[in-house]
Amino acid sequence: WELKRTLLPLDLLSFVLERDTSRVVPGARVKQAAGARGVQFLSPDASLSFAASQLLVNCDLFPKEFSIVVTVKVNRFSPRKKETKRDEKHAGIILGLKLSQNSLPCSELLRGQLWFNPLKKGLYVCDGSAWITVLEDHKRLDYVLEQQVLATSSETHDVEVFQIQDIGLMAAMAHRSSASGSAVYLWTNLGFRLYQNISTNGALSWKHFQIGKKAYLVVSNSGTETNKSVDKQPESDFSVIYKWSKRRKRFVRFQTLQTYCARDWEAFDINEQTYLAVANHRMGNNNHTINSVIYKWNRSTKSFEVHQTLITSGAYDWEFFKVGPYHFLVVANAFDGVTTSLDSVIYVWIDGKFQVFQTIKTFCATDWEMFQIGSRVFLVVANGHRLQGNGPSQYTINSTIYELDMSGRMFVRFQDIVTYSAVDWEFFSLGEEYFLVVANSYNGESYSLNSILYRWQGYEGFVPVHWLPTIGCSDWEFFSSNGESFLIYSSAKAPLSKVFKLKTY
Repeated sequence: WELKRTLLPLDLLSFVLERDTSRVVPGARVKQAAGARGVQFLSPDASLSFAASQLLVNCDLFPKEFSIVVTVKVNRFSPRKKETKRDEKHAGIILGLKLSQNSLPCSELLRGQLWFNPLKKGLYVCDGSAWITVLEDHKRLDYVLEQQVLATSSETHDVEVFQIQDIGLMAAMAHRSSASGSAVYLWTNLGFRLYQNISTNGALSWKHFQIGKKAYLVVSNSGTETNKSVDKQPESDFSVIYKWSKRRKRFVRFQTLQTYCARDWEAFDINEQTYLAVANHRMGNNNHTINSVIYKWNRSTKSFEVHQTLITSGAYDWEFFKVGPYHFLVVANAFDGVTTSLDSVIYVWIDGKFQVFQTIKTFCATDWEMFQIGSRVFLVVANGHRLQGNGPSQYTINSTIYELDMSGRMFVRFQDIVTYSAVDWEFFSLGEEYFLVVANSYNGESYSLNSILYRWQGYEGFVPVHWLPTIGCSDWEFFSSNGESFLIYSSAKAPLSKVFKLKTY
């Protein structure tokens, strides 16, 4: 036998099988090509089709409606009931609905045999000892199922999902109320359950990070009522780093850092050094153009120290990412006291400091999310609303995906998506499919909106595939557990969070 890959339209599938052609079924016809006679199926079952994108992941020349078609040429065999060993060896394709690789052992007798499983959309070849995958379909999103409604002690601005060794999957939730503090939950067979309460003051976000084998959590506190005895500046507040105690199996207070209505923390490593960047949103009620700070871990003192300050305007989010040997940090600038039409800034690490790489016009930018599809690098911004002077706010606006142009060394506009006061994007993949989900929070009239799940469609960009009802959605997080995939969202307007299970087929 020999395998040939041919590019053909999706509705054309050919298996070249030299055998008796007098019993061709309806919808098929005999065809001769290059001296070989075969049967051409004009309308095969959908299970026989494979999208080209599964194999041509870095090729943009072919639209999705083209597929890879396997043409198999096998030796002639006798249609007798009792076949010889040589005939069995070259019997063509086994069509197995209920078989698996385990229940159909590959042996020397089956060397060269192809096995097609329509349920898994898999095509395999026996090499004499094991089944080798020729083509195999991957997980695909079927629908989204509500898994858990989690009642929280307060409205929640942010969820951070992370893993603690020997404990399991956990979620830290940044609750608005200072009275109840914030909560850390543990994932169980029944969903998330409360694990630890942590005292916070107007918490806006959490960030988990590790230094070596040590696990930490840092919270963005926005209130001004804690630590008054040590806070000499009434316009400042303090954010806190917590360290995981293996002995107590709890997070314990580790270090306090002065911040100004901190909206976000980002943790990253460069050249084996650990850094933390805080997005300082404003000082007092009116001063939004202030310094945000990058801290560096001092191995000698076992603490974070100021490494660099960067001027920001109502900073809402930091996003760190790497492209090849280069390290980038992008800030979401939201408001300067007058307008939300501002430049957000991408910085690149040069000689131990971040320097401006590119500025991008944004409108109350609240979040940046970097993701890669193959070798392509993207950045998507969540634009919150347009506001200039005393004019009305416009909440229904475009959020934008940018793609890195390697030759031009800059991010260029790739796709605009209409959003409703978007505050978060989350990128994830299932099998070889890629998704973005947006947190729509407000449309000018209501906080009860659909947040939308988009799927990557290649040259079409991202297209909407699921509409998820949310209330004042403030954050989305994707996580996996025991081979299953989930999304969790937090609400800044209701004391609840919801977990959705992603059903795949």
